[in-house]
Amino acid sequence: MVKFKLIKIIDGFYHYEIYPEGDTSNKGVLIFNPVTKELQERTNPGYPYDSDKWIGHAISGLRNEDGNYKQDGMVAWG
Repeated sequence: MVKFKLIKIIDGFYHYEIYPEGDTSNKGVLIFNPVTKELQERTNPGYPYDSDKWIGHAISGLRNEDGNYKQDGMVAWG
């Protein structure tokens, strides 16, 4: 399970924090512009969550059913 939260939007760039297993003390960062598709930063969480799967799963849940980016959310998988 991974939680995510939109921290801010600056000049079209969405800054999300990613929390593996909901652990807010061990966060990852994703900053991107959804219009230009530019990736400004992608930082995996620290050990023991230091793999791409956390950000990858979070990305899969960033949009709601209308295609808009969520303020926060959670993605779980089995």
